[in-house]
Amino acid sequence: MLKRCLNCLAITAVFICTAAPAAKLPARADSRSPALELVLRPDSNIYRMSDTLHLETQLTNIGESDVYIWEWDMCWNPARGLSMRIIGADGKDVQSRFLLDCVPPPPRQGDPYQFVKLAPGTFYGHAEGFKLSDMVNKPGEYDVIVSFNSFLSSHWIAEYLGNEPISKLPLWTMERPTVTSKRIHITVKP
Repeated sequence: MLKRCLNCLAITAVFICTAAPAAKLPARADSRSPALELVLRPDSNIYRMSDTLHLETQLTNIGESDVYIWEWDMCWNPARGLSMRIIGADGKDVQSRFLLDCVPPPPRQGDPYQFVKLAPGTFYGHAEGFKLSDMVNKPGEYDVIVSFNSFLSSHWIAEYLGNEPISKLPLWTMERPTVTSKRIHITVKP
């Protein structure tokens, strides 16, 4: 009788375990979630006011999973995309005469090639020149910091590109944290 009860108990336990939904384990967001690093490279650290600052900006996937970025997110804008901050020796932000104000068009439906896949360890970037006389008001010591944040929201992607295959992929959207570069120091002479 005891043996029969133990068998019934074992069968019941197996049935309950297979019928019950599996408990969700906490997500390990920090190890598998996409992570980007923004690196700046100037062509020099010493310039004249009449020179052009040639600056490379590079986004590297330092995470363990693929991530897709929209190619237009790499344009210069005060709030989204690439945003440049120049800090004078006094610690105050420089008010330049030139506004970096790229306003990208909305993503095109049916064109997945406007999104760039960054596999772990790969990068995407570009180089651009900035006239220093447009960026700083006088010679001196300056620090340059750049931040990156997407123009696109996951809500916008779902609404306008929801039927596109790209909407199912891990896109870097504005809900992700802002990525900020390390400071680079430049000297501008007269």
